[in-house]
Amino acid sequence: MGCATGTIKYTLFLFNALWAILGILVVVFGILGWGAMPQKYAVGIMVLGGIILVISMFGCFGAIRESARMLWTYVTLLLVLLVLIAVFIYFNSRDVFMKYAVQTVEDNWQMELTKPGSMDLIQKTYSCCGRYGPGDYMAIDHRNNTVPSSCCKGNNCLNPLNVYPEGCLTKVEAAFADEAITSRYCEWGLLGFDLIILSLAIILAIHYTNQRRRYNY
Repeated sequence: MGCATGTIKYTLFLFNALWAILGILVVVFGILGWGAMPQKYAVGIMVLGGIILVISMFGCFGAIRESARMLWTYVTLLLVLLVLIAVFIYFNSRDVFMKYAVQTVEDNWQMELTKPGSMDLIQKTYSCCGRYGPGDYMAIDHRNNTVPSSCCKGNNCLNPLNVYPEGCLTKVEAAFADEAITSRYCEWGLLGFDLIILSLAIILAIHYTNQRRRYNY
């Protein structure tokens, strides 16, 4: 049992080290994606990452110090996190980033009508032109049969072949086409990982609890 317990102990420590790294990455993802997603969503991601990081510390210290009390606290926190992840999966709407990006295109296009240049960053990022295509700019001003330089490869619009033919709405939707599947895999992967370390933590906590009782006798 001693060898098995040692294996579980160090496996749990290793998993929690990975758990801590994951928590940090989740926080960083929330920070970097602040402008690319709804603010409430970004805050939620950062909070989740912080919770994962704090919980992983309890797991690491509980395993190394062989503390049954700390491990049971860790198990409780993991159960809370498990519920939070399950609730998030249930209520999380699909295509959050796509919807936000599409709305950004719509908003910037409306700004472009009164403030030329508002679409430049989007058009350069997605290699697109206008909301639905280059013709959108022609519709703004029939007399000025041109598109902004951000609509062209290398900002060179002298050659008509350099003009991006697709509109930004189409390119944005294509860029986030796999978002729903990817996010679903990430959510279930997070849930599965939580269940694995929860099982290891319960086994270890029960062992140290029984061990402490034997010593008391």
